Amino acid sequence: MFQKPFRVKTQTAIKGSDRKKLRASVGSSFPNLTADDLTQVVPAKEEMTVTKIYTHSGDTGVIYSITKNPVFLELDRQLYPTVYTLWKFPHMIFSLTTWPQLHKKFLGGADLMLPGVIIQGEITPSTFKHIKKGDTCAVRLNGNLAPVAVGKMALSGPDMFDSGMRGKGVQFIHILGDELWAYGDQSQPPLIPDADAVDDEDLNAEAVGGEGKDCILGASDDSTRVGEMSENMRSMCVEDNVSTSMLPNNQKEAAEAQPSVNHGDGTEAATGYNHGDDPEDSTALSADEVDSLLDRCFKCAVKFSLKKSHMPILTSAFYRLHMIPFCPAGKSLDIKKSSFKKLSKFLKQKQKEGFITIRQYSSGVDSIENFYKDCLSLKDITLSDEERSQMESAATVEGGTAGAESFQTPTITEMFSIPSALVHLVKPYGYSKGSTLTGQEMRNVITDYVRDNNLQDQNDKRQIQLDPHLADIVLSKGEGNTIYMSWEDVKSRVLSKTQPAFSVTYPGKPAVVSKGKIEPIKITVEQRASNKKATLIDNLETFGIDAADLAHRIQVGVACSASVNPNPQKGKGMQVLIQGNQVRFVADLLLEKFKVPRKYITGLEKMTKSKKR
Repeated sequence: MFQKPFRVKTQTAIKGSDRKKLRASVGSSFPNLTADDLTQVVPAKEEMTVTKIYTHSGDTGVIYSITKNPVFLELDRQLYPTVYTLWKFPHMIFSLTTWPQLHKKFLGGADLMLPGVIIQGEITPSTFKHIKKGDTCAVRLNGNLAPVAVGKMALSGPDMFDSGMRGKGVQFIHILGDELWAYGDQSQPPLIPDADAVDDEDLNAEAVGGEGKDCILGASDDSTRVGEMSENMRSMCVEDNVSTSMLPNNQKEAAEAQPSVNHGDGTEAATGYNHGDDPEDSTALSADEVDSLLDRCFKCAVKFSLKKSHMPILTSAFYRLHMIPFCPAGKSLDIKKSSFKKLSKFLKQKQKEGFITIRQYSSGVDSIENFYKDCLSLKDITLSDEERSQMESAATVEGGTAGAESFQTPTITEMFSIPSALVHLVKPYGYSKGSTLTGQEMRNVITDYVRDNNLQDQNDKRQIQLDPHLADIVLSKGEGNTIYMSWEDVKSRVLSKTQPAFSVTYPGKPAVVSKGKIEPIKITVEQRASNKKATLIDNLETFGIDAADLAHRIQVGVACSASVNPNPQKGKGMQVLIQGNQVRFVADLLLEKFKVPRKYITGLEKMTKSKKR
């Protein structure tokens, strides 16, 4: 059910009365829990949220979370514990045991078939007499009592016996490694030794309907032979099975894909950054040379640029604000030209080398939680005069390094991207499909095209005679007989055929162009529990504003709590949450200190009226 990302509808703090109702519902649904267990499962004091969601299949559900970890899922008025809860209380529901090799099959969408269930001893009619069809069931892997999946029984106990233990056994709701697991802290299951674990030699090939052990393991390059499994059961059961190489294609692509700048985190601009003006410059470096350049820029960023106050920081913001300034002029820091191909792979390698710690908030949204300057390989890293100058100039655009008083907001320019329909118009002037032009450049192209083709009416200079190519662009259905059109109408209609784009120019840096409409800074006020209000701020990264720095300034300025969290919407960057309606203070800070143009801020109408003195 959670193989694909779900959509968050609302997220609010749980009310005290709802907390009591949830505790009572959990107690009735899971009678194996004691009174003490219930106070731990649904604590009275800890922060708890209720998130209403839409799954990719269109179902509605509710996620109950404690300190950002989902603990229960409610679907069709039925509660299901998540794997995070089952790791603390593995016996709260009955469980079935299966082979560790099948976990990656479950992530791919397969249900647990009855031949894959490990049963010791003879199967009799009383073996499963307590099981009813539709009962909630946990699934654990041989050798570890910590469950890795939650689902519903597809058959009753008597039906399982009558079928000769063939057919579908469990329909999965939630699995370790899916999107619901990724919604939490993505911790790994504990190792709870199972004294009744069986040997891998008893593996039944019918578990996945194949013939022989190789069929069970599949044809993947990273599959592990059955005979090698028993030496490190926990590594196979937990770590390898939740790596991106084991995820379904849709999750694997989402986890490795880099979001666009116009989605709030700037990765698209970061993955290909050229300090020179020659678009062919990136081909001058080999993959090994780009790897070496990436490694040096990364180490310089960690040693000379990063500070504890920057943590946590989005990986895309780290790349753009801290690595790119150390790229020598005239060279291209293009991650796609390296052997890593993706920024996520490069940073994961650096995490293995002990430089940084990365946390994945959701698919496509990673942040650096900590960094370590005491690595031996950083001792020999020194800066040239040019690199030191670049680092100092970059400090003026980094939210956490420079104060708001010296902050220089980037220049935002609305641009137009050329679609295929306009290629014939712009090609003579050196542009092609996908080229981005400013409004003035587009008007110059139209003017040059009209004059080069002698299309201006000699009797009325305000009119343009339409040639076949121009007529195909500007005329709509029913205007086929139109021969002349005014300059303004031609320009406006040509511009309406383009696609939106924008460029972001940081002081002392080349412009970074992104396609799509620029998302303004969004300020909203939400009603929370007990009639309390909270102010939310989104889309800060595009304007070079560090969310953690802004939250700190607001916290000090109005003496209220402020926190920074990943936006519930995937790929939207970080979100600032402030106690109370603080729109007026936030507006003054953005407009006066950070110099953000008013047209790029929405929600200013929600500010409270100033008190009369």
